[in-house]
Amino acid sequence: MCELHDKKPLPDFQEASLPLPPGSRKKFCSGNGSTAEPYLAPFLPRVSETPRPTPATQRKKLWELDRYYHCSVIGTCLTLAELRQIQRRLGGVVHAQDSDYDVHRVFVSAAREATSAGRLIHKFLDRKYKPAIQQLGKARTAEEFTAYWDTALASGEVAGAYWALITQAGVPYPVLERIYGEVHMLSHLSGASIRVDLQELNRLRRRCPELEGQLIDAKTTARRRLAEQQNIIDALNQRLAQTLETERQLQAAEARLAMVEGLPLVERLTAEIEDLTARLVAERERADRAEAAAETWRQQATRTTDQNQWLAEQLAESCQERDLMEITLERVLGRSCAGDVVADATTVGADPDLVGRCVLYVGGRHGQCKHFRELVERRNGRFIHHDGGREDARAQLWDVVRQADAVLCPLDCVSHDAVHRIKRFCERHTKPLVLLPRASLAAFNRGLNAVSS
Repeated sequence: MCELHDKKPLPDFQEASLPLPPGSRKKFCSGNGSTAEPYLAPFLPRVSETPRPTPATQRKKLWELDRYYHCSVIGTCLTLAELRQIQRRLGGVVHAQDSDYDVHRVFVSAAREATSAGRLIHKFLDRKYKPAIQQLGKARTAEEFTAYWDTALASGEVAGAYWALITQAGVPYPVLERIYGEVHMLSHLSGASIRVDLQELNRLRRRCPELEGQLIDAKTTARRRLAEQQNIIDALNQRLAQTLETERQLQAAEARLAMVEGLPLVERLTAEIEDLTARLVAERERADRAEAAAETWRQQATRTTDQNQWLAEQLAESCQERDLMEITLERVLGRSCAGDVVADATTVGADPDLVGRCVLYVGGRHGQCKHFRELVERRNGRFIHHDGGREDARAQLWDVVRQADAVLCPLDCVSHDAVHRIKRFCERHTKPLVLLPRASLAAFNRGLNAVSS
């Protein structure tokens, strides 16, 4: 998996990253008098111990494994934070310029010898994966070992099962060879995930012009419908004017009728008046229906306008989300490239600095909090979260709000009671409160910018 630990030495490492006085540049010696790599001394001060033979019934020690297992064990079963924790416990010197690969290579070399560093790593792994080791202790045959590995692989608990199997006495070599190969191939999945992210980004970039085209088409259709509705309204207004004119003419006819009431034609004229009155009522009803239809079209036009405005806002938020995803992906890709630490520091420095302030996020989804925490910490801030009372106690809300320097709250993923309580507290104690339109990374980033400004 990592032949470079055996074939490629680390030249001038001590001189480049750990400056020492000339008198202190000595070979690091193990307990049997042999000299190990010189760069191990500043990282892991150790005392060599004479290895004792392991009985066949006991589990194998870390330094008793074949050399090609050590790289996969250190890289799969231990995180970088745990490696640096063990390094500090051993009294090693931690330098900011030491890369993650340097720390990994040092621990791989240390795991091959029965030193205090190797024993501490072994104890740490046994303690960390004790449940997996106890579960594997019941297995005796190759089929049981294989079934145990398949179950762990399906559930994602690869690290614990891998450590338990390779240190278990009596595991057949074909089973060990298989699990080593599968762990080796899993190490390549990170590159595949980067490619999938790039494909998704390209798909979103292609999707944006399509959405813009749909928005333009929607605007065109809305304008056409508004024009048609305005034509219908004009026609109805014209019919209403004609109805009013008819009513005026009817009133004139009634006046003429009053002049001839005493003549023999009174009865006939009365009948005509009644007929005209009925026709007038019918015309008024038609006018009322026309006005109701016109009002219905006006309301529909208003709803169409509001919908178009909402689509425009959604498109703007999608564009901001896309831009934020591009920036985040560029930073991830920048950190994954070897030797790109300086570029990553420059990128982080471009964000507004929170100057150590504490940001409280109330509500939202638990799965997003780890991304929000990383974003706040990259801006030199501190992140705390409260779910608004769903699982966390409501009484704790006052305590966490007192600790915060600023409060962010998504309106689409929090209770109304929690929002009212936070508003009252922030107004009373003059704490900045930013209400986010929704629980998303883009909205959270805009909220942080508002807090920083």
